[in-house]
Amino acid sequence: MSNLPNRPQIGVSACLASQAVRFDGGFISNQFVNNECVSFFDIHTICPEVEMGLGIPRQVIQLRDFDGEIKLVYSKNPESEITSEMREFSAQKLKGLVRLDGYIFKKDSPSCGVFKVPVKDNKSGMRKRNGIGIFAQAFKEKYPQVPTEDEGRLNDKGIRENFLERIYAHYRWRQIFETENPLKSFRNFHKNYKLMLMAKDNGAYRELGRIVASVNRHNFADVSEQYFCLFMQAMSKVPSQGHHVNVMMHILGYLKDHLNKKDKIELLEWFETYREDRVTRVTPLMLLQHHFNRHQNDYIAEQYYFSPFPSKLMLPV
Repeated sequence: MSNLPNRPQIGVSACLASQAVRFDGGFISNQFVNNECVSFFDIHTICPEVEMGLGIPRQVIQLRDFDGEIKLVYSKNPESEITSEMREFSAQKLKGLVRLDGYIFKKDSPSCGVFKVPVKDNKSGMRKRNGIGIFAQAFKEKYPQVPTEDEGRLNDKGIRENFLERIYAHYRWRQIFETENPLKSFRNFHKNYKLMLMAKDNGAYRELGRIVASVNRHNFADVSEQYFCLFMQAMSKVPSQGHHVNVMMHILGYLKDHLNKKDKIELLEWFETYREDRVTRVTPLMLLQHHFNRHQNDYIAEQYYFSPFPSKLMLPV
């Protein structure tokens, strides 16, 4: 029997989950975290600043550049730094952390920000958005394959879709090792992600196919690790409409003996409408799915390309 939880596990900066842990005792009620995420994921909240003992309320902290060395300091007393304390806390916290499939961080946070965190130059006072929070950096170094995002970027439809695709891929990957035959499950995992990989990175798709072809029970541990690293790199890419249309044309080939000329022309017209960005990808995919409901194909039915994650997690069109 599997010991894996029956849904993905994600980390969330505690302030985004309506916990009053910010420096001023406030919080941010993030709609995506508190509505959609709690419905589909198990949430694990962390506030590094509170958990390492800085208290509520507390002095504001910031990242500051001292001649190329980035330190975590108190904004009003920059000579007093807490960089090593935050790093030590992060190392200990991560040792006991449950296995996560994704992490949503607080944007701009000197502890939790994961993209373009402000860094103040100690001499000029100028700010550059080129930093990463100390805890977020430790997490990414320890768990490089776990998808991470900040809550601000998730308002972008394409970024959210990509993040969710990677969360569910990471969760499905972990399920492989809970099955009776992990080697068989590994091959099925790759088979079911073929169309998705074809859309994202055709070069990686071919290389991953070669890796799968080389795997056996003796080299499975090493080869599967190599596979997953390249797989997650490929999954991080956002395909163009043209790449998606190429995959849809490939899918259409499985219907060539079942559709009449009118149906084929209709599909091709919708593919082009999508390529021109006049409809979302959902429209041609739903039409393809309609035809496969009438003409069953086991290979297509198992492809995550059509439903990589629950549709209710997506931003409304």
